[in-house]
Amino acid sequence: MANRNQTGKFRGRTAVGLALSAMLPVLALQVGSGARVSAQSDLRVTATFTQEQPVTPDTSIELRLSRALAAGDGRLAIVIGSVDVTSMFITDETRLVYSPALVPLPLGASQVVVYLVNADGAWREVARFELQVVKERPVSAPTPLPTPASTATPANPDPTPNPTEAPRKGRFGFDKLEYVPSLTLSLKSQPAQFNFPAATRPTERATFTDGTVQFSLRSEMARGRFGSQTQIDFAGSTFQAEALRFGTLGDKAPQIDLSSYLAQFQLGRAKVVVGHTSFGTARHLVNSFSSRGITVTVPITKRFDFSVAAMNGTNVVGYGNFFGLGKSKHQLQSATLGVELLPKRPGGLRLEFSGVSAYIQALNSFSQGSVNDVERSKGGSVRLIATDKAGRFKFDGGFTRSQFRNPADPLLYQGTDTVAVPFLTRNARYFDVSYDVLRGVSLTKSKQLNLSVAARHEQVDPLFKSLGAAAQADKRQDEIQLTGSLGEISFQAGHSRFHDNLRHIASILQSLTRSTQLSVAMPAAALWGGTSNTSKFLPRLSYSRSDTHQFGAAIPVNGGFETDPGSVPNQFSTNQSFTADWQFQKLTLGSSYNRSFTNNQQSGRERSDFLNQTMGVRAGFNPTSKLNLNFDLTRDSASELETAKLSRTWRLGPTLSWNVNKHITWTAGISNTIAGDRAQTSGSRNTEFDTQFSYRYGIERGGLKKVQAQAFVRYADRYARSHDLVFQTSNLTRVKIFNAGLNITVF
Repeated sequence: MANRNQTGKFRGRTAVGLALSAMLPVLALQVGSGARVSAQSDLRVTATFTQEQPVTPDTSIELRLSRALAAGDGRLAIVIGSVDVTSMFITDETRLVYSPALVPLPLGASQVVVYLVNADGAWREVARFELQVVKERPVSAPTPLPTPASTATPANPDPTPNPTEAPRKGRFGFDKLEYVPSLTLSLKSQPAQFNFPAATRPTERATFTDGTVQFSLRSEMARGRFGSQTQIDFAGSTFQAEALRFGTLGDKAPQIDLSSYLAQFQLGRAKVVVGHTSFGTARHLVNSFSSRGITVTVPITKRFDFSVAAMNGTNVVGYGNFFGLGKSKHQLQSATLGVELLPKRPGGLRLEFSGVSAYIQALNSFSQGSVNDVERSKGGSVRLIATDKAGRFKFDGGFTRSQFRNPADPLLYQGTDTVAVPFLTRNARYFDVSYDVLRGVSLTKSKQLNLSVAARHEQVDPLFKSLGAAAQADKRQDEIQLTGSLGEISFQAGHSRFHDNLRHIASILQSLTRSTQLSVAMPAAALWGGTSNTSKFLPRLSYSRSDTHQFGAAIPVNGGFETDPGSVPNQFSTNQSFTADWQFQKLTLGSSYNRSFTNNQQSGRERSDFLNQTMGVRAGFNPTSKLNLNFDLTRDSASELETAKLSRTWRLGPTLSWNVNKHITWTAGISNTIAGDRAQTSGSRNTEFDTQFSYRYGIERGGLKKVQAQAFVRYADRYARSHDLVFQTSNLTRVKIFNAGLNITVF
């Protein structure tokens, strides 16, 4: 066993070493092939902001694409600093607009990086922009008036209006007054459903016709130093079980209810937010806690700012408890004091002191029942944010001390002799630090080298808990990561360590994890070269490998493991993935391979190893801009080396999308999956067919006179058959469903 364990470790380290060694000639070849032209996408991204024009945290930023994404391009991912904020962008074909209403832009200098992510998850950088965010946009000094050479009145006076003249007011005296209502009426119906056998037909709602309504009103007003933005949303359904508060009120829940609202008022630099909002930037104390409540932000001076929030303990909807403060013992109250140590460069060196006091009753949220006991917590934290002027060095670290308890609850005790949980005071800490060692270093006319290193540390004490943040207790995790790019070659390597049972309690199993990751993506032209005529036929390649060792530090004492040492984990896992993609004008091709191997080293289970492999090919064909054909074929195999059992699964999935004209669209797809084992003791076949015909129509006459309507008819067919010779079972089911719907939106 010892020899095998050492062999597994040696193989893992050797493989990583060989992979790193293999990268060196690749990078050298890429540097020396500056004259070679690789296949590059024609997709370009521009930004409406620059580093020389700082913006405030509540400013919307916009990215614009040179063209709309094609079906085979994949998706875009946008990262600000080290945070993926893709979901915060509103996409409108070639425009991507960041909405800061929920998450404001981070203070200081940051980089906005746009990636293109293909179907296999490979990320390729498309564009990179510098972003400078300040608390308050600096006011430009007025241009001094020149000293007049003569007091005589000019013969031809300038017709330009006097700059001191007050600007012309809009409606009702507001500088800006806009409102956008939106009403959506929907009808969804399932007129027919056929089941085989008939006993599988649902007893309720096999057929139905329901109606839904959604109403939204957004407004924005500005007058002098005062401004406001509001949004209110209502939702309703004729089906009672779809009412927003059905989970808490049952049949008494109103069918049309208030789903959310947000009102933001600003006077100068002070801001008040009422409604569904979020608060907190302390990772372990209160971190983006979202609920209905009130938040107030007041910049005291250029150096100090203060924020305070009072919010409901769980998320709520409906008209009741409108401000979220209806229950004094079901609230989270928090405050944050920010100190800019470098007021001339906001975010350059910033301290944040936060405190929280939370009291949450055993009340269910409107969508889930996750709180089953009364809980209280209070605590404080300090956070330090630092960055240099160039944005190459970044630091984010914090320390939190939280006190948690479960107050006595007679309903849970039920007259039993139960000892109440005492106050538990525990700590948590973290830091994330990164540095761009090389940024935009030109090696050739067309090749630039970027290299950054990052280190992360996090430790959370046992039994730590704060009601304002979700943090896993009793853990320590350390990670180091290296990220870089050379032209179109991108690579990433990292190592992480994790362990729990920080108090080293002898009777509790201490789990340790060691993990090493490596990934590289590049165009094949970087390996084999190629001219501008041949490089377009070469694919883009990506490879990733992850080696993980999970094991127990020792056999716990009096923990029940003495009689079964095999239950103490000790396994090595290796996961490798390789993809190749070809992109042509009307044709996309791709192939992928994944291999996952688990080597168990537990006592008595040395032969319980598993090998899983997945191979796939795919193709997409766009003969016209209106017709899109896709084909997907995958083969999975799962091997249990101890029992010599081998299972295989084949899946075939062609799809079609046809935009007949600007109004009519037809989509169809079929998926056939066949599975079985090598001994032919069991097998299954599943076939799914879906098709939809939709018609869209819109009227736009300017202003609010816009109407959009969409009608659709959908058909789904599900066939499933399975058999097992060992247990002598056989099963066959089939279901056919017809759906239809109509959506009308007026805005």
